[in-house]
Order: sequence, then structure tokens, then C-alpha cells
Amino acid sequence: MPRRPGLLAVAALLLAVRALAAEAFLDCPDCPALMAVEPGRLRMGSPDDEAGRAADGHEGPVRELHIARRFALGREEVSVGQFRRFVADTGHVTSAERDPAGPSCLGWLAQDHRLAPRPGLQWRDPGYAQGEHHPVVCVSWHDAQAYLRWLSQRSGQAYRLASEAEWEYAARAGSHRSRPWGDDPAQACLYANVADQTAAADGYTWRERHACQDGHFVAAPVGSFRPNAFGLHDMLGNVWEWVQDCYDPAAYARADAALDGRADETPGCAARGLRGGAWISGPDRTRPAYRGGYGPDTRTNVFGFRVARSL
Repeated sequence: MPRRPGLLAVAALLLAVRALAAEAFLDCPDCPALMAVEPGRLRMGSPDDEAGRAADGHEGPVRELHIARRFALGREEVSVGQFRRFVADTGHVTSAERDPAGPSCLGWLAQDHRLAPRPGLQWRDPGYAQGEHHPVVCVSWHDAQAYLRWLSQRSGQAYRLASEAEWEYAARAGSHRSRPWGDDPAQACLYANVADQTAAADGYTWRERHACQDGHFVAAPVGSFRPNAFGLHDMLGNVWEWVQDCYDPAAYARADAALDGRADETPGCAARGLRGGAWISGPDRTRPAYRGGYGPDTRTNVFGFRVARSL
């Protein structure tokens, strides 16, 4: 047996043990709780034989990275209540609210069981009931950046979004399996709010679904499910999370791609990365390796974000 995978497995186990002993911390009373993430090795992407691997090739080839810098990641996704405090303090008007008569937010609604442009939807009313502890949605990448600037001023720390590499490293939490809990999609409901066997109020169920029940048809309050080995909740499922990178479908095949965990900031970027899947996502999209990208002004009722900063 080759030595390197064994060494990587041991290193991953040590990282997971250290993470379990770690505690969340706050930079300010209004700041999201953070978990420290230690540097380490990452096999980013998915092998050709991984079940559910996207046929478009965006998940490969697998590449070896070294996350060179210690960083912190939000323990949960940014909540409605946290975003509300930002809006109250700054008067920020989100991308969706700037054109209330137009298709302000793409939304999946129970009335027609599809994702479509929805005039009038925005973070205060995303088309389903939310409380202060639900993840904020209908926010664009630009809205996330505005929140991060405010949070940086509030805390005195330089907040940002995670890079794609940092995000995948944290989502895997030391595992090299197709999912951090193993290869069985049916175990997802212990750790993630996903498209599953839970039915909507009208009896509708997802065509592509996990063989389990998580008890939530739409978004769940943040932190409702078990954390991963790094102490992070909802890295998979609940809502898609914006990351910092300029999205490039062929990024893994590029010879100039950074191998130290830095975000790709290609000039003239037309799309930004999204990771993690959401409450509408079936097994194939609820994997750490699955990746996609949309224009930075896009907003939907399944897109949110979590914060990051360097340590």
C-alpha cells in the first residue's frame, strides 16, 4: 500500500481530533460564531469513479493542495437575524430589493414546484416562513461582500468569504470519502437539510431525493443538524454558499491554479463560485466536490453564505 494516503489519513484524523476539542469564538457581540480551521492537505475534487460525479468534468482532475494558512469559518451560515442587524445599521438595499417590480429573486415555490423568477421576493420574504435563526437567502455575492465590509468595521477583523479550496477542505473535515460522514447518501439526514423523503404541505416530494427524512422541506434554522468533525454545521445542504473565487469550470486542469488554498481572482470575472447544495438538492449535488457558479448579482431563495477570516 502506498505510504502517502496512509500519512494523509493519519494527518486528517489528528486534525479532526484537534477540531473536536476546539470551541467557537466571537470577534464582537454581533459577529457570527467562528471555528478555527488548522492548515493541512486536501485532495480537491472527485475521482472518476465517485458515485454521482458530475459528467461535465468540473470536479476534476483531483489535485493535491496544501491549505497553507490557518483560518476561521462561520460555525453556521449567516442568519436572518444577523443580516437584519447589518441592514438596520447601514440601510443596505439588497440586489433583489432594487427592482421590486422585476424578477427580484429566483425562487422555488410550492405553488408550482419549480425554481423561477419571482417578482417581490427578497431576504425578508423569500417565499417560505423564516425566523431570525434561519439562513438569510435571496442575497447576491455583492450583498455578501457588503455584509462582510460592515462586519470587518464592526469587529476590527478582516472578514471575507472562504476560497473554494478552504470551503472544500472544511466541508470534508478530514475525510476523503464522497461525503464527510461516508459514502452512503441515506445518512445525509443526520447532518444536512437536503431533498429527502419529507413531503411539502401539499404532499409534493422531490424526484431526486435522499432515502431518509430530515423533517424540513424548506430551509431549516442554522445549526439544526449534527456538525462535521471540524465543528461546522450545514456545510452540506440547507442553502448554497457563495465563495470568493471567480468560477472557472476548468480550474482544476489549469497549470497556473494556486495550490495553497488561495481564491482565484481572475480579472474580468463573470461568475462566482457556490458550494454545498441546499434543501432542494439530491444526492449527486450534496457532496463536497460538487461545484457551480453564477453571476455575482444572482439571488435565489436557496443561496446564502457564511463568513471567513484569516488567523
